[in-house]
Amino acid sequence: MHADELKKLLKATPFKPFTVYMPSEKAFQIPHSDFGFVTPNGRTLIVAYSGGGVDLLDIPLITRIEVQQATASEI
Repeated sequence: MHADELKKLLKATPFKPFTVYMPSEKAFQIPHSDFGFVTPNGRTLIVAYSGGGVDLLDIPLITRIEVQQATASEI
């Protein structure tokens, strides 16, 4: 995975929620662009949670990303 791909998803207009998966198949949801941040060196994705706390993900270890498809009401 490359940081540029994540940056494009985070800055997309309109934003589409997405989920990133690690090799263990653990999933991390990014429901809004405010909940994800790529560090300046491009190695880490910071995932924030509305209840507080963060997860730090090593971007090269992300195995896949699933972007939520638009629902009929969003089209």
